[in-house]
Amino acid sequence: MQNECSARLHAALLILLVCAKFMGVASAGDVSKDTSAFLLEWGQKGTAHGEFNFPIGIAVNAADEVLVTDFYNARVQTFSSEGQFLSAFAVSAFPGGIAVDRDGNIFIAHAGIPPSRYDKPRERDKIAVYSSDGKLLREWGKFGVGDGEFDMPGGIAISRDGRVYVADQCNRRIQVFTPEGVFITKWGKKGSLPGEFGGDAHPKAFFAGPTFVACDSSGNVFTTESIACRIQKFDSDGKFLAAWGSSEAKPGGFGDYFTAFERQVMRGPTGICFDGHDRLWASAIGGRIQRFTPSGEYLTGFGGEGTEPGKFYAPHGLVIDKMGDLFIVDSFNHRIQKFRVDDR
Repeated sequence: MQNECSARLHAALLILLVCAKFMGVASAGDVSKDTSAFLLEWGQKGTAHGEFNFPIGIAVNAADEVLVTDFYNARVQTFSSEGQFLSAFAVSAFPGGIAVDRDGNIFIAHAGIPPSRYDKPRERDKIAVYSSDGKLLREWGKFGVGDGEFDMPGGIAISRDGRVYVADQCNRRIQVFTPEGVFITKWGKKGSLPGEFGGDAHPKAFFAGPTFVACDSSGNVFTTESIACRIQKFDSDGKFLAAWGSSEAKPGGFGDYFTAFERQVMRGPTGICFDGHDRLWASAIGGRIQRFTPSGEYLTGFGGEGTEPGKFYAPHGLVIDKMGDLFIVDSFNHRIQKFRVDDR
């Protein structure tokens, strides 16, 4: 009888564990359950339509079409929300950050790879603006440290009032412009204090930060900073408001390493965006995707390093469309992944 009761108890516990797994019960350290669901993926390494050679930035337009910068293929590709290829247009070398304004114009940040690595002059370090059909409208910037000059510009964001925010990575600052490219203001310098970027990283370490930038519905500006494993929050003019993150490999932290080349090489947050409820989503170079409140309270997350669906190899940009679905640039897997994450 005792053995029979023990067997029944053991079976009941197994049923509870299985139910908990499939009902999405939060694990230790989670604040709320993970409601993400993998929907689809597209892309592979190559040069054909729908293929990528290191995609970085992603944006959606008013029609919920998905635009992706294709870094080494020097182009922008546009897809339906279901991953169907729609169009592409060529751009200058090394397109990274991308944003779309309310008129459908496409803003692209072009990194400036040093000529010592490529047999070309350093002609990038600029912002280029294209019409919705890929016609070049204007561009500004060059390599340098002055106002309106850049050293490896990364992420780009456009606020509701039309201000253009650029993560000027190796100059360790944020620069702000009108949509026409007129300089407005800047903030930041190299360091680890609030409002500073890059910590003690090498001055030319472009992944140190600021890396990506996003604006919430109130106009506040958020930046990712890989070397410090933190996100910083500012008002629209650069006044420091808050910071959060840690180098721990746990929920709310950004300490998971990217293990390329069979060694631990990088960690920290990369892409950043907001959903329709002003919740902040951030990718981390080690493959973790996490959601926070605008004040930095961890809500939930998913992911990890790998090549299977729902796993990532150095994710970069991410964006939420009007349906509440999340698109993630899985850079070293040369693909885009789509998830249902909006708990509606």
